[in-house]
Amino acid sequence: YDEAISLVAQSDSILESEKHELTIKIRWLRARWLFRDQAKYEAALDEFSDLDATPTEAIALCPERIAGELAEDGSSDDESLLREDISSGSDQSRSDPAEPQQPETQKAKTPQKPKQVVWKEALYALMRYLTGHRRVLQRAATEGSREHEYVVRVPGHGDDEDDDSDEDKSDNDGDSERGSLDKPNSGSRGNGSVGRSRSDTVEEDSLPHVRLKRLAFSLERMKIPVAAMAQVVDTTLLKVYLECSPGLLGPLLRVKNHCDVEQSEGLLLEHKRFAELVDLYHGKGLYRNALQLLQSQGKSSQSTQMRGSYPVVRYLLRLPADQFELVLEYVRWPIQVGVAREASTDAAADGSDSSMDADDWPTPPAIVSMVFADDRPAAEAFPRPRVASFLRQISPMLVIQYLTYVFEAWSDQTPVLHDDMVAAHLDALSSSASDAKAANSAEPSDELRKRLRRFLRSSRSYSPEKALARLPEDRLFEERALVLSRLGRHEHALNLLVFSVASLVLAEQYCLENIADCPDVFVTLLRILVTAPPQDIFDNEAEAIRSGAIAISDSDKHHTADDIEGVRQRIHWQFAGHLLSVHYMHIPAAEALRLLPADMEFSPDILEYLRSQLCALDQAMRSTNLAQNLRVGADQQARRQVHRMQASYVVVTETRTCPHCLKRIGSGTAFAVIPPQSTKEGAGHAVVHYSCWQRQKSASKSSVLGASTSVSDENRSLASIDADDTDAAAAAAAASTWPGFELKWT
Repeated sequence: YDEAISLVAQSDSILESEKHELTIKIRWLRARWLFRDQAKYEAALDEFSDLDATPTEAIALCPERIAGELAEDGSSDDESLLREDISSGSDQSRSDPAEPQQPETQKAKTPQKPKQVVWKEALYALMRYLTGHRRVLQRAATEGSREHEYVVRVPGHGDDEDDDSDEDKSDNDGDSERGSLDKPNSGSRGNGSVGRSRSDTVEEDSLPHVRLKRLAFSLERMKIPVAAMAQVVDTTLLKVYLECSPGLLGPLLRVKNHCDVEQSEGLLLEHKRFAELVDLYHGKGLYRNALQLLQSQGKSSQSTQMRGSYPVVRYLLRLPADQFELVLEYVRWPIQVGVAREASTDAAADGSDSSMDADDWPTPPAIVSMVFADDRPAAEAFPRPRVASFLRQISPMLVIQYLTYVFEAWSDQTPVLHDDMVAAHLDALSSSASDAKAANSAEPSDELRKRLRRFLRSSRSYSPEKALARLPEDRLFEERALVLSRLGRHEHALNLLVFSVASLVLAEQYCLENIADCPDVFVTLLRILVTAPPQDIFDNEAEAIRSGAIAISDSDKHHTADDIEGVRQRIHWQFAGHLLSVHYMHIPAAEALRLLPADMEFSPDILEYLRSQLCALDQAMRSTNLAQNLRVGADQQARRQVHRMQASYVVVTETRTCPHCLKRIGSGTAFAVIPPQSTKEGAGHAVVHYSCWQRQKSASKSSVLGASTSVSDENRSLASIDADDTDAAAAAAAASTWPGFELKWT
């Protein structure tokens, strides 16, 4: 081929306009010859790159396993050679290292056999070529180009019958830009086929069988869509990676690619590359396909890489927020499996051995923390009422876990979510009370009640009406009292704490918590303590007294049913004295003395209360007297100041003149009152026109800034007035008043 190129350049019988085209055709054929016959893959692919050939030209030279529909005739013979070379992991063009090395003389005598195509080296060369061309296409796509220009072979009409048949085959494919060349006939296929006979001589193998009919094609520059060519390149690159470098499949499929989904899916399933197939699905937006594959592999006992529910959960973390419905659909299986595994210690949910690695089967709380209660933007964007409703179908404890994170991390004050939190606590308490086995595996009911009470105290977003309707009437009295406090029904709440909960300490604590909202809450408690219990309330206090759980002394632990009310009365009266002595500042004496029974013992607590009340009244009286005396003193001081100000005044008569202009100061003229400059007796205030005072003030300033001139005593007194008081003086003059003086007109 090099000689043919040289002859074309030196020939005088070829037009200059045709030499370049003919040279390009010969180089085109030389690239094919280097690839198929000489095993010089790098040189052949570099030649195709220099010619701006489409990548399909190089791909078509590979076996059908790589080239697919682009493969040329005879590629089926190359298929067995490809599999043998890849499986053996050795290059067929190299000698076996186990064989003894022949002497140089013996090598010279041995006739050279034709070179076989070593497909492993060919695939590595093709991989580098396609990777480089992939960058070219990515650059074109980044620049916004939709098409890329290539040199495309267009078959022509030859004289041979086989050439016509090859041309027809190319036309039927409909992709002239694929790069599939017209094929020589069967008798001359040895020039470009792997299946040629090994008995050919060196001369026959080395001679380029270039005939005129092999040049019966034309090369044209055509624009091919970048997306179409990128799909061919990426799909072929995936096939090459599967054959010789599977470790590069992940980097290819985890980024944006143009692999054909149908072809790639079949190849990856054939090679059992499930992780890479998941990456392919994710990159193409086929999230459901990826989850179906992960779930099927997780349930399969034969799967080793993706067994268990953890791969499904881990993939759910990659989904965007708009795939919320898909997340709910496929997170159910991992949670249900986790619940079943927690409930059963003998076997897993799918019937497999329970000795499987626990890391492959995360618990339901761990799944909720990863998928929903997480700081991912997608998790924060999920509709929270929908998540709470979904988790409630599985376990109320999961709802509590999720909503606790929502309130603490995202400070969500949505009333619906706070109502769901109350309902979840009540459901969890109900299930733990009814199912002993669930109670052993769940959080203790006492701790649940503490968390519920803490939430009822801290939250201001839940609906107390709905919470009160959900609470049972025969238990959870302390929680009901907290809800009643939100409704302002303090008397009912205190009745529950005193008689149903049978805890006077909790009643006292309740009053302290609500004293700001209801100042007379201690008076209400005192009234309850000195009266009989209502008829429509659960009286658990009587049962506690009967059982001896509540007693004042050891003698009260053994009594008859008739003494229950007597013991209750003594206990209540004793605690009432405690309230009076400790919280006397919140219980007015008038209310207390009106409520206390006449037959109530005058205990030391009551004595202390009365002493405290008297001290408080005395202190209040003293404070009142002190405040009154202070107000009287302030009033007298103000009166003296008014009298002092009224004693100093000036009299402006109709005959009074301005000392500056010697003009009369009329009632409608603005004037200024200047304090006397002398402290001698008889020195009065000077009354001047306001305009005269302004001119004199300006003249005084000029004299200070310029040469020092003598001024009169009156002018010096005018200059002593600060310039910042000009506006105040003008306002005072306009009102015919001066601070500290009373103006009288006569």
